Amino acid sequence: MDNEKTINKRIRELKSKICYAENARDNYKETHPILSEANSFYIDALKMELSTLKCSEGV
Repeated sequence: MDNEKTINKRIRELKSKICYAENARDNYKETHPILSEANSFYIDALKMELSTLKCSEGV
């Protein structure tokens, strides 16, 4: 039960981080292309972790 709650909390946290990172990426696109690209890599890593958690949770 606690493990399930922990996984669900982490899933919510990852979704929030992805949202913020996507906004940052879009804001940096024109002024700081390297930061935009770095955020894209960060988003990809977050999405992979999210996918892994969802598969292990069966969500």
